Amino acid sequence: MKQEIAQIALKNLALHGGIHATWHNKGNLDGVLKIKVNGQKYAFVVEVKREVRGHQLMELENHFRQNENFLLLAHRIFPKIKAELREKEIPYLEANGNIYLKKEGLFLFIDTQKPLATAKNKGNRAFTKTGLKVLFYLLQHKEAINMTQRDLAQKTNVGLGNIPQVIEGLKETGYILPLNNKDYVWENRKELLNRWVAEYATMLRPKLVKGRYRLNGNWTELEFVNGKTAWGGEPAADLLTNHLRPEKFILYTHEQRMDLIKNYKLQPDNNGEIEVLDMFWKNNNEKTAPPLLVYADLTLEGGKRNKETAQKIYDEHIRPNL
Repeated sequence: MKQEIAQIALKNLALHGGIHATWHNKGNLDGVLKIKVNGQKYAFVVEVKREVRGHQLMELENHFRQNENFLLLAHRIFPKIKAELREKEIPYLEANGNIYLKKEGLFLFIDTQKPLATAKNKGNRAFTKTGLKVLFYLLQHKEAINMTQRDLAQKTNVGLGNIPQVIEGLKETGYILPLNNKDYVWENRKELLNRWVAEYATMLRPKLVKGRYRLNGNWTELEFVNGKTAWGGEPAADLLTNHLRPEKFILYTHEQRMDLIKNYKLQPDNNGEIEVLDMFWKNNNEKTAPPLLVYADLTLEGGKRNKETAQKIYDEHIRPNL
């Protein structure tokens, strides 16, 4: 897929911009792009993505800070994301030939081409609502990919028939490889994490929303009942890192509306500061959602402090399991 995106981009860059470039599958990231402009040669370390979402900007900024010759190559970049990349002077190239590249003695900017159609991944059950619940567990427990399918179904609280479909979806996308007749090894778990966050935002999260409530009192004084409710988002991040003063609140819960009112004195309010979502995992009486979900909440919400705290959670709680 990445090789194909690169070749399409180079073809369109030459066609629409008259700029010739070559692609090489080597380097620290996905490859190296070499461009020749006005007799001068430039080489860029490239990361290739299918689409770019807001939650991935922090990762791209890190690449850019670590390598002044970094360039993002993507099948499609949404206009708002392109504007943010330009503001940070992060070079990019789209598969349609649009490019932004600003370096000493070189400035290229083409933004006239319409986005190319994105092929949908039809039939891949790893990224459905149910599949994302299974991946949520697998991203936290690397060894679970070699559990029996029955055990994995019990751990993730999904029907047994879904598990082989999720496994097949991971094989199709290259995230797992067969080691022998029974076992698998992981590939590109960091990429899978990023994809999970993006798919969670559009496929699963909207179906979890239960409503908004107004909090009467101090959020730190709430005592949850029997592990049925846990903080997500900014309050969970504060509890995990002591690095973020919450302004927006997320609760994940198995409890019903009347339970939330009775147990925690929450008041239904469409403009309330607390968003309540259905808890889709088995909670072991923890007061916060798993760090992976808190990381997703923060990156999807955006903002400088949320991004900083998300990075802290990633470094301390998530990266050791990837």
